[in-house]
Amino acid sequence: MATLNYQTRLAKLQSRRFDPGLQRVMLSESFRRSDIPEDVKYLVESMRPIDKDYNDRTIKAADNVQTHLENGLNVHFARAYRTQGSVRTGTNIKAHSDIDLLTIINRYHYPESHPTVPYTASVPQDDIQELRKQATLILESKYDDVDADGESCVSIFNKSLYRKVDVAFGFWYNTDDYDRTNDEYYRGIYLHKHPSCDRKKDFPFAHLHNVNLKGDTTADGSRRGVRLLKNLRADSDTEFQHLKSFQLTTIVHSIDNGQLHYRPGQELPIAHAISGELTRLIDSPAYRQSVKSPNGTEKPLAKEGIEKELILLKTDLDTLIEDATKDIARSYNLSNLIKAY
Repeated sequence: MATLNYQTRLAKLQSRRFDPGLQRVMLSESFRRSDIPEDVKYLVESMRPIDKDYNDRTIKAADNVQTHLENGLNVHFARAYRTQGSVRTGTNIKAHSDIDLLTIINRYHYPESHPTVPYTASVPQDDIQELRKQATLILESKYDDVDADGESCVSIFNKSLYRKVDVAFGFWYNTDDYDRTNDEYYRGIYLHKHPSCDRKKDFPFAHLHNVNLKGDTTADGSRRGVRLLKNLRADSDTEFQHLKSFQLTTIVHSIDNGQLHYRPGQELPIAHAISGELTRLIDSPAYRQSVKSPNGTEKPLAKEGIEKELILLKTDLDTLIEDATKDIARSYNLSNLIKAY
């Protein structure tokens, strides 16, 4: 069994929950109590949500970017904007999280049933390149810190709000189900890659809907599970190459809702449920390769190299479970305390 340095981990967690823009750290009142063991603190705090006030500042940073773009763009097509990312699903573990702003050509779309050039009055490839070019110039005129070299996005850092916004560019992809229902759940995006002009199909709205639905259905339990895994990964001595936020969300999403339902003091049962799912994913390659993403369109755990990182993650999780279980079992009062934490 591995050993975890909880003092170091709590310090890192505290740093992630400090918002330089607000000069405040988002931690519970119980965080500094000396009568609560450090392993229990780490378990509970790792699962707690970031407060709305902090996430609202992240969303405001994206809104500001949208306003700058709309006021400055001079193109022949309308634009649509959507935000995505862990702030939108409540699974972020930083008070100063990043956010994605999707900037979408809104004059035409790619239809599922007719995969041809969607608009003959102009060339889509030229339109998306011009959109990115103008957006980059606008953002460089408004922000000191702009990274325009990313393949999938142009990134800015808002120094007053202390937030990073990744601006991604794309086309609408309308499925037959979207045409039938007009429900954006079924609508996709062709994300533009620069400078190759390759496209990647994504269904972010189905992802957001399904992750949030599971979070609400489990009384925030599934979100707490995702946050726990993200914190464990962030504080690991090993740098994970394959288990990104998308994979961690997929792991928790694959667990039955009944095992994730949250009530105060139910952190350990949720952690046990995640450990059990990790065991299943490790022991059964066929199952691991069959697990679908929350939007049902990808199998993100089938990639090469995933198994080793799953084992590392499970080792740290099981150590945390064992340590916290022992400390809680030593005191009836502590058992009651965690329920009211």
